[in-house]
Amino acid sequence: MIARSVGSLLCVACCLSLAPGARADHVDMTEAQFKLFHDYLDALKDPRVERMKSSKRLPAIARNFGVPVRKLEAAIHKGEELGGVQAIAKSCQDEVAQEVQGTPLEGRLGDVRVDASDSHVVTYVSWKADKPEALEQEASLLAVRVKRAVPITADIRLWATDPASADHKMFDAMITGEAAGRIQEARIADFAATRYIKLFEHVKMDRPAQ
Repeated sequence: MIARSVGSLLCVACCLSLAPGARADHVDMTEAQFKLFHDYLDALKDPRVERMKSSKRLPAIARNFGVPVRKLEAAIHKGEELGGVQAIAKSCQDEVAQEVQGTPLEGRLGDVRVDASDSHVVTYVSWKADKPEALEQEASLLAVRVKRAVPITADIRLWATDPASADHKMFDAMITGEAAGRIQEARIADFAATRYIKLFEHVKMDRPAQ
């Protein structure tokens, strides 16, 4: 009953918070588009591509990626419009804190890092746990909001620290961006501990004794 009550409060708080609108600094780029853009930039460094005539490069790269030229062009345009790889990663990283504003997680984030050094983006976020019995609900909520803030991410690594000891991880897990997108925020109170927790991988929980 206690866990359900905590979950219900969490859900109500989330529903009451205003869903973020389309902010000017929001990264409107999909994971697939970012991967194409990142891989395209890497391909340009290939000596074989460097030796090609400029008019031949884009069709050759698109053919190698197995995508239409127009699809690759759209990804390149979007990536350049947003300022390039590092600018995109920085914008996404800044967006995470904004996404949790108005939720029970506001003010409790710790480490936030978007690693876009590879086209397979990994986002790392920690938070200070509030109630041990609400770990599944908080992890599910954070996964949803991180995926929204970082649409380019392939994987999300989340961990919760003990408020009494920052070195003690009460929760540690990974979830793919695709799986995070399947979590319905309005249903977290009902399904976090039974259904949504199964979307996470390599889950480790160490709740303090109640």
